[in-house]
Amino acid sequence: MAEIRETHVVKERGDRSVATPWLAFIVGALLVGVIAVFLLNARGHFGGPGGSIDLNIKSPVTTTQPANPGPAR
Repeated sequence: MAEIRETHVVKERGDRSVATPWLAFIVGALLVGVIAVFLLNARGHFGGPGGSIDLNIKSPVTTTQPANPGPAR
């Protein structure tokens, strides 16, 4: 019968930086924020083979004068 030997390797963590995961999280969050701001401020028109997209974000309600001005006193 064959002899089976088990070996165990112990890894030491050493001087691993704790800031690296936090730094990656913060950089990723900033990147998502920049992309969101870019998309919210997007202006333009994209036309492709599947159709077109208008990226001009405008409010459907425009007010130039008050709808019902109050009486002058």
